[in-house]
Amino acid sequence: MLEHAGIGMAPEKHVLVASRLAKRLNHLGLTSYGAYFRFVTAPDHQDELQIMVNLLTTNETYFFREPKHFEFLVDTVLAHWTKPDCRVWSAASSTGEEAYSLAMTLASHLRGLDWAVLASDLSTHVLDVA
Repeated sequence: MLEHAGIGMAPEKHVLVASRLAKRLNHLGLTSYGAYFRFVTAPDHQDELQIMVNLLTTNETYFFREPKHFEFLVDTVLAHWTKPDCRVWSAASSTGEEAYSLAMTLASHLRGLDWAVLASDLSTHVLDVA
């Protein structure tokens, strides 16, 4: 996950990883996580990497999640915004609630200016929902 997606899995996450991958191993008929690692890193199973990412990413999302971030955006950034346009990237957007929250914030504070929000996520599952 670290090499492919930039997500570190600390030792205390081993139980979480094992539980999220257990059904996948069973589905593929694999008897160990080592066998799954060899499977997922084999050149002819690159699509399995995305399945693994979908299984291991946590997709928590809701509108105006992390209120302090929006307070900072409004009070520190947008309060002093002087440029004619604004572009914001919402990484790890899950199904889009944070991105829509950003859009609502920009729309209410940058009236008359050109603005845009780019939203992305590593999980194709949540992008399909978005």
